[in-house]
Amino acid sequence: MSTAVTLETSDSGAPLPPRGAFARWWASQPWMAAGFLISSFVIGTALFTILVTLIAVGGGLVITLIGIPILVIAFQVWKGAAILERRRIKFFFGKEIPTPYRQIPPGTLFQRARAQIADPAVWRDLIYDFLLFPIGVAEFVIATVLLSISVGLMAAPSYFWIGGGVSLFGDTSTGRGWIVDTWPEALAVMVIGALLIYPCSWVLVWISRGHVWFAEVMLSSSREEELEERVDVLTKSRTDVMEAMLLERRRIERDLHDGAQQRLVSLAMNLGMAKEKMSSDPDAAQDLVNQSHEEAKMVLGELRDLVRGIHPAVLTDRGLDAAISSIAGRCPVPVTVSVLLKERPAEAVESTAYFIVAECLTNVAKHSNATRASVRVMQEGQSLLLDIWDDGSGGATMTGSHGLGGLADRVAALDGKFEVVSPRDGGTRVYAEIPCGL
Repeated sequence: MSTAVTLETSDSGAPLPPRGAFARWWASQPWMAAGFLISSFVIGTALFTILVTLIAVGGGLVITLIGIPILVIAFQVWKGAAILERRRIKFFFGKEIPTPYRQIPPGTLFQRARAQIADPAVWRDLIYDFLLFPIGVAEFVIATVLLSISVGLMAAPSYFWIGGGVSLFGDTSTGRGWIVDTWPEALAVMVIGALLIYPCSWVLVWISRGHVWFAEVMLSSSREEELEERVDVLTKSRTDVMEAMLLERRRIERDLHDGAQQRLVSLAMNLGMAKEKMSSDPDAAQDLVNQSHEEAKMVLGELRDLVRGIHPAVLTDRGLDAAISSIAGRCPVPVTVSVLLKERPAEAVESTAYFIVAECLTNVAKHSNATRASVRVMQEGQSLLLDIWDDGSGGATMTGSHGLGGLADRVAALDGKFEVVSPRDGGTRVYAEIPCGL
């Protein structure tokens, strides 16, 4: 057996530079805020005009049935505009607003349409789309006034050079107010304008942050909706885990009945016959005892394998790195193992990670026709990440409550994420993210 296993363990290391630091700095700059506020006015005006037209025309013609497709178009427009608004906020500020829509259940076209219409997030989208127009107008006026004041004051020397005098807070014809009619005054006004650039620009930043806060309230899930969705997910995952436990119990019962139990029955019969022949035919009795000895060793091997499938002793005694290395060492395909753990995870997390690796390497050995594979386990933040890859034939799917589908249920029960990428043209990659804060 040619198996390559390399193990890397580390509880310290040089910190990596923060991801996206330049992007966050760029998004926090005043010019991004000014561009966002001005674009809000343009988008809000266009969207308000389109939606008012579509809804008014569609509502007026709905009695003739012609208005129904127009209202459907309006529905798609306001929902699509909300999706684009989330992307616009992410582009300008790097702020991710999660999609709040409920999952559309399978069924007829009418049932699916009714489910979408009953989604509260869709109607919040419509309210936000309509409010974007007055909000955009107010933001445009504020941005324009602030930029005009600071830039206008900075341009005072140009006005003075062209016109010979500048009236800031008055009228040049009457001579009232502050009349800039000397070069020193014009330069002083320019300095005042330059000093106002900073506070004016940060006013724009705070206004845009208020807009983003409002968008988060309107375009994301409410606390009640998140809790409802969480309850649904937990209910489904609990049901799936219970089904997986029943299947596992049946598998153990079947293995005991078909394997160890049959061998123990055979062992008892051989020992019984040996007992009867002990006085009349000692040689035959000796042969039966020898057979019983071999049978007992086979029973012990099967029981050991069965117990290992339930929970391996090496995982309890030495942890995840040693247990995964043990699995990889028994795999007929060369496996490279990399385990980077800051601390030992909780027992439930550790056990789930072990069975993910065990099932994936079993699939590699039996079905993939792979020539090499790799297992990477690392701790990032409060999550344990697993990346298992092979160069086999691909085509793996998550179906049913066993195999990869059972692994997905295990991970979902721990509020984790599980993904399989296995194209038909070859190669399989399994990703898993399991929260460690259990």
